[in-house]
Amino acid sequence: MGAILLHINSAASACMKMSAIHRACWARVYPGGFDPMSRFFYRALASKRIAALMNIMVGHYATIYMIHRPRPRDGAYEGVSPELLEECIVYAKAAGFEFASIDEVIEKARNKQKPDRPTLCFTLDDGYEDQLEQLVPILLKHQCKPTLFTIVDMVDGIDWPWDSKISAAVWNTPQKQLAFDFNNHAFALDFSEPHARRASRRQLTRFGKSLPAAQLEQYVTALLSALDVEPHGPAPAEYKPSTWDSLRKAEQAGLRIGSHACSHRVFAALSDAQIQQELQRAQAVLARELVNPSRVFCYPSGTLNDFSLHHTQLVKDTQFFIGAVTSMPGNISQQQIAQQPFLVKRHSFPASFDKFVRYSSWLEYIRSRI
Repeated sequence: MGAILLHINSAASACMKMSAIHRACWARVYPGGFDPMSRFFYRALASKRIAALMNIMVGHYATIYMIHRPRPRDGAYEGVSPELLEECIVYAKAAGFEFASIDEVIEKARNKQKPDRPTLCFTLDDGYEDQLEQLVPILLKHQCKPTLFTIVDMVDGIDWPWDSKISAAVWNTPQKQLAFDFNNHAFALDFSEPHARRASRRQLTRFGKSLPAAQLEQYVTALLSALDVEPHGPAPAEYKPSTWDSLRKAEQAGLRIGSHACSHRVFAALSDAQIQQELQRAQAVLARELVNPSRVFCYPSGTLNDFSLHHTQLVKDTQFFIGAVTSMPGNISQQQIAQQPFLVKRHSFPASFDKFVRYSSWLEYIRSRI
């Protein structure tokens, strides 16, 4: 610990030698000026010297980011600002981070190959066209080695995800209030304000995750009818899926593409046979349409309530996947990945620059282990 404090103190005394990029980063985090203590700790987080030292002392770790949609114009859901994404990547490059694909992160951990620098990894979930148009080009431009996990049935045009149907319906319904009942579960839904619509959508989606596959379809159909939305209509423009042609072009440009299963139904609501069918069919389609699909799987939703250790074994039993990513937050060490490669944690990409700095740092890795 004494050595750590010595290096931190050394970094703090070198504050005035920081680069123009770091000065801009500080101004971004503390636009009204910053006190010496804030400045000191931010320098400790941003210092290449301290990051390299902590990477050795606390263990080699990776920060894996989970990105969904770009920010929508109508505010229907939270999304990632392309401008913020690029700003964070520029900072990470200046701070000396190493970029790696999720396949590389897991393979290096399994093979006990230790990177020289702290590692950042960018993954995207679902496979909508706006992800390819607005977010993936930024990641490829900076050689971030991103991976996009696709919902295969959506790209194939078979159906669009059940939770996206609920999201679109809740945002577009003309109703302001709704009393809705399904299987003796009563909902008092409020659509009077944007934040109320988002809260209602979260409530309805959370309940849908608990339903078996057959009931889930009935639930979505009944809900959309109650919301005065056509239950079997096509996806609206803002939910346009990517195509295999666009995915192949992105793959040629450096994007890795992997499986997010077929239907986006959570594994906890499916039988083993249904899960095995989704895994096998999705991987067969990816192998047919792409040159080199990722060997990492992405659980649908991926929280503790969405799958179990039994389901991780089903993924492993395919003999194709080398690991799987969850939606459970936290930085993760090489040792943890090597021990549990089918339970890899990811941070949701943050909504602010200062949170990105913190999430990417050795301090967050220590914090996530406490």
